[in-house]
Amino acid sequence: MKIALIHYRMLLKGGLETRLFSYIDYLIREGHEVTVIISKLSREIEIPKGITLVKARHWRFPKRKSHLYFDRWLGRYMAQEKFDFSLSLGRTSHQDVVLAPGNHPGYLAAIGKTDLNAKDKIEIALDESAYQHSRFILAASQMMKREVMQYFGVEESRVQVLYPPADINRFHGGLKERKAEFQQKYGLDPAKRSFLFVSTGHKRKGLPLLLEIFAQLQNEPVELIIAGDPPVRSGLPNVKFLGFVRETQELYAAAAATIHPSVYEPYGQIVAESILCGTPVLVSTRVGAAEIVSAKEGLVLDNLEPENWLRAVRDFRVEQFTIDPDFARLKGLRLEDHMQQILSLAERLRG
Repeated sequence: MKIALIHYRMLLKGGLETRLFSYIDYLIREGHEVTVIISKLSREIEIPKGITLVKARHWRFPKRKSHLYFDRWLGRYMAQEKFDFSLSLGRTSHQDVVLAPGNHPGYLAAIGKTDLNAKDKIEIALDESAYQHSRFILAASQMMKREVMQYFGVEESRVQVLYPPADINRFHGGLKERKAEFQQKYGLDPAKRSFLFVSTGHKRKGLPLLLEIFAQLQNEPVELIIAGDPPVRSGLPNVKFLGFVRETQELYAAAAATIHPSVYEPYGQIVAESILCGTPVLVSTRVGAAEIVSAKEGLVLDNLEPENWLRAVRDFRVEQFTIDPDFARLKGLRLEDHMQQILSLAERLRG
């Protein structure tokens, strides 16, 4: 098939940016003709072999409006070209299928914000246009599917849940054999149960709650390990901030559990990654990936009351969980499973 992949930027960081390269690699291997359409290209990028790269011309507009102008340019470009299938990883409105990794109204509702500024209105407009004009929407979780239907009036027949793919070569249970090595490398106390918190948006992902409960656990054999950005200075002896760690798979393998009491998380890739590394999770129901967590893989707490999370941490025992080594296949998280669903949808839309 002649396939167009659309994304605003091609960079070496970011979940969707990483997924773009995974899509490219898979489709090229399978013999498809791939055109990648972008607005921004990092100088560090080595353009993948076998693709046609189309870059929109650069505009000197305010950053918050650049996505709107890219979408307008995209409309003109797509009107002149013909593809068998087009997939957008961002919020554009001139493709067959668009990913829905999140949505702004759902986020605003979760944080209780009702006074909208100009940026909020642009974000909502991008969501609205993308979801209304695409033939089909791939939601990152059941939670996202419900919100796309609720906030944008999209009929259920146009929305399908497709969990983000996981890198099973990087995240796997075999890493647990090196647990002691990784504990020493990152300074985790082997005499304590280490709860790992990975974040680049601490408030939304629940750090204030965690600091509140670990303040009450200073004399107990537990510790909170924080990896990410921005820096955290708590002053608590049982809280350790590591900074940004690229090799997160080593942290998952070293920890007793990954903890994620997020106020709002459309999916939460760290949940799947932790489980794949053999490490159970403690998550809130406001995390989309909670849908893939059963009693074998962790605990899902239905509220953000501190006493409930305090009790869960105190009662937590690694031995109560039995993660299936075939978890990725069972949940459809392998790249090949993910891409086959996309290509099956492409064939259906062509017919």
